[in-house]
Amino acid sequence: MKTKNTLTQWATASLLCAGFLGLASKAEAVLFRLPLASNAVQHYYYDHSGAGFISDWKCETETYDGHVGTDFDASRYTAIYAAAVGTLAAKQNGWGDGSLSTDPSHANYVIVNHASGMRTLYWHMQNNTVTAKAIGSAIACGEQIGQVGNSGMTSGPHLHFEPQLNQVPDDPYSGSCGGPTTWWVNQNNGNPTTACEGQVKSARTVDNNSAGFSVTGTWSSGSSATDKFGADYRFHSTAPVSEPAQWSTTLNTGATWNVWAWWPQGANRATSASYVVTHAGGTTTVNVNQQLNGGKWNLLGSWNMSGPVNVKLSCWTATGAIVVADAIKWD
Repeated sequence: MKTKNTLTQWATASLLCAGFLGLASKAEAVLFRLPLASNAVQHYYYDHSGAGFISDWKCETETYDGHVGTDFDASRYTAIYAAAVGTLAAKQNGWGDGSLSTDPSHANYVIVNHASGMRTLYWHMQNNTVTAKAIGSAIACGEQIGQVGNSGMTSGPHLHFEPQLNQVPDDPYSGSCGGPTTWWVNQNNGNPTTACEGQVKSARTVDNNSAGFSVTGTWSSGSSATDKFGADYRFHSTAPVSEPAQWSTTLNTGATWNVWAWWPQGANRATSASYVVTHAGGTTTVNVNQQLNGGKWNLLGSWNMSGPVNVKLSCWTATGAIVVADAIKWD
């Protein structure tokens, strides 16, 4: 949480030479994706009322007096992503945890300039997680620029996200008590999506005989299973060795992607085959029972990711079975 004026005054003072051009209306503005991987459970929205009264964009009270941004409640070290393509205008690092009595300038932050006189502020970042890029560097939509922290004038770890038009804060949400036009690519009834403006996800499928597939160690080929994907599949006996199969691809945009796996089922399959999925937050291991649900796409999960990614299938599980590597899909 932060008082209405301190954050905006500090950011404006740090960028007096930004030289933004005028913009006729909010409808002409850049549109944003959610700056986190998923929408927060709790928010403190932009306050639309005068002193002593509060009202968020929904005409409710999920805000506090004088607030000029959106606070997304999130745990420490949660990844923060640029909401739109732009240029790194300012950043600050080196501050530890703050409190409501802390000097507002003692915060770790990133400011990104966008087209049409717009910029976005990302405040309260964790120390030593601010992007290492130089001021003036290009920033991609969905690019990680820091992690959630508790620096500056704040009551706890969260992201203060503040779009500004010509250095004037405004509410990105449209509603009965907000603006007539949203700043989100997809406001989604108050749960903005991670889709970037002008970018549509292009699904990727990698089969075991595709260029993006590789193995470590010895994997056999099979084709007898009728519920396989494509012409064949690969398999490996389970053992305490690190010899994974790997599917790799490059995603065309930063967004929340679904990751699916296809395998042919059988009685000799591992009941805990470990798929290790890489994503913006690191890796997640998903254990599946390959004796069931064969011959179809099975959802491993949904994560924020962009650029080069991969999924590995480990054979390191209970011995006496096989793991089957067939196909992976991102959409």
